[in-house]
Amino acid sequence: MTNNDDFMDKATKERFQRDQFRTEGGLNHKEEYAAEITAPTRRFYDAEPYRNKSSDHADAYSDVPDEEIEELVEAVTRNKAVGYIALFVALASLFVWPVLLGVSGIVLGIIALLMGNKGLGAWSIALGFIAVAAYFLLVPYYG
Repeated sequence: MTNNDDFMDKATKERFQRDQFRTEGGLNHKEEYAAEITAPTRRFYDAEPYRNKSSDHADAYSDVPDEEIEELVEAVTRNKAVGYIALFVALASLFVWPVLLGVSGIVLGIIALLMGNKGLGAWSIALGFIAVAAYFLLVPYYG
């Protein structure tokens, strides 16, 4: 064995010891990164008083009768239906009868917006305006 082999062996041992120290001491960068992105556990304990203990007691504490809940579900479903119809009419106005369907899409969009369906109502109004404006801007170039 020469001095060079002994030196390489000593360097390898030192590198191994250094890596072992970093791993055992928690200085490995992957472990530290994983600890930084984990969610703190106290959030779950803070929400504990607000959770229902069981589903059986949830009905006992409800002040809203079942009929009223069913009416609310029907109203939300009706509002979504009006919003989707308005969006369909506004999209159709881009291809056929831009003035008639565009104005209808705007009116139905306003109704959907007032009924609480803001996203579909706003898109319907915007598409209706685009269809009507495009029609009136492009009519002079047709003939």
